[in-house]
Amino acid sequence: MFDFSQMLHDERTRCLRSLPKFSGTVLSAGCAGTWYFNWFEDCTGHSGKHIGIELYSEKPPDLPENVEWTANSVGDMRDVDSASVAVVFSGQNIEHLIPKDVAGFLLESNRVLKNEGLLVIDSPNRSSTQHLGWAQPEHTLEFTADEMVSLLDAAGFDVMETRGIWLVRDPVTKRPFDLFSCQEGELDSDERRYMARLHAEDSFIWWINAKKHRSADTEKVVKLVSDIFFRNYDSFVNARFVSHSGVKGWEWGASVVTVHPEDSGCVLNGPYIPLSDGNYQAIFHIRNEAESVADGVEIVLEVVSAFGDVIHGKRVIGFGELEKIKRWTGFSMDFSVVGYVTAVETKVVVKNYSGSILAHVNILKE
Repeated sequence: MFDFSQMLHDERTRCLRSLPKFSGTVLSAGCAGTWYFNWFEDCTGHSGKHIGIELYSEKPPDLPENVEWTANSVGDMRDVDSASVAVVFSGQNIEHLIPKDVAGFLLESNRVLKNEGLLVIDSPNRSSTQHLGWAQPEHTLEFTADEMVSLLDAAGFDVMETRGIWLVRDPVTKRPFDLFSCQEGELDSDERRYMARLHAEDSFIWWINAKKHRSADTEKVVKLVSDIFFRNYDSFVNARFVSHSGVKGWEWGASVVTVHPEDSGCVLNGPYIPLSDGNYQAIFHIRNEAESVADGVEIVLEVVSAFGDVIHGKRVIGFGELEKIKRWTGFSMDFSVVGYVTAVETKVVVKNYSGSILAHVNILKE
């Protein structure tokens, strides 16, 4: 049976093994347990000093002797000396970062790397994941390969190689393939693996190797990151709302669900995004289209995280309020995040409703 996760790991392993031979200190930006460092050494043969930068996970108790665990943010690697590193590896990490840390990571990578040092990054490709409707609840924003190439150029790097992992659309016709399997009449798994290497923008993951050749243009990096988030963040987030009943559509450039009398329960939830320290406001937009609203009807609005384990706010709209809503009306809910929270979602739950409504949600940082 085809194992999608194992295939991705195998292809990433293949990319790591293909790196040019190097010596000196390695820095991993965002790293997991001991297995991670063993995997890197097995693939590259590198057994020298390896700095693991990780702020949010506990230091594993059984790290190899050559690993130096450093509790820094990848956007501010203050405990790492300038021009002291030969290779920076960011494996499936940059898509988790907020804008200031994306810019900070690229600028800090330039600072800590020696001249001609190698920066290796791989990440899911937004142009593919959005088209396929795939979402990971810990991702802040995924970048396209072209966007990352532009960012690396501004950050003082020359891209040496860009390759893809797992082809998800035909490079000529742009016809999408099924993400998890190979359908009859389409390319087989070996063809999709092989062809992906030449077509990063048509692949599920891009992998980029780049060398430091000059100083970073700090102002340009910050502006580019800001522009990419400004242009793409809202659509990236809104695409993550799902509807378990009713009919999902679009209005105001956001997810909207129309609920009919036979629908009940959670009619809209999402977007499953990570949020960092700060005060936020969720605005639920409701419009009642029923001519009359019966007693006992209610709409429950919630903000939760960790897949419902943590409740940040809850509000109930009863029939008295609901029958007065004949146009789009915003219901705001203020909440705070301390530290870093994953999988934040809003939920619209309908109980005993005998008409139709439309609802959508925006999350704003105050």
